[in-house]
Amino acid sequence: MQKFDKMTAIAVLLTFSAGVIVGQGFSFEVKLSDLIATAAVLITFLFAWNGLKHNEKQFLNSIQPVVEKLEHHSKSDGYYRYSLHNYGNGAAINFEYKLFWCDSELDQTELENKIKIGFPHCTLELGGQSGLSPNTSDDLINVQGIFHDDFDKFLLFLKKLNVELKLSTTQGQVITKQLRFGYF
Repeated sequence: MQKFDKMTAIAVLLTFSAGVIVGQGFSFEVKLSDLIATAAVLITFLFAWNGLKHNEKQFLNSIQPVVEKLEHHSKSDGYYRYSLHNYGNGAAINFEYKLFWCDSELDQTELENKIKIGFPHCTLELGGQSGLSPNTSDDLINVQGIFHDDFDKFLLFLKKLNVELKLSTTQGQVITKQLRFGYF
């Protein structure tokens, strides 16, 4: 069922009013010119209503956040960084992260322990903000001190990790994204 639309109600009211005003000075016979005028008014309101809906969609799309991942790494320098960047013109707010290891959910402490056990000599920073302004970035994972063969093992290790990111727009729309690691 379609919701009540103000524009439709105004169009019906104006059409009815025009018919009454035109019909007051004349008899109640229907003339071709009356039908043409009524059709022109209805078509005009239809185009105006469609234009307003289109403009609303365009506006909402113009302030939509576009959050994507960025992975930076260097085997020779021994670092790996996973960032989120908001390429859109709208803010992304209320971030909620869920971590998955081989399809089993885990918390941040469990992930830190897995990385520290597998790669004990690395320095690790995990975390993220609760939102991103337009054209800004934030690091989720920043690892340093993984060199040579351990670096390749670390990249394979990351392929088992997935993150489900849930964010909101400033208009209240909720967006859910699946983020994968180690895929360049």
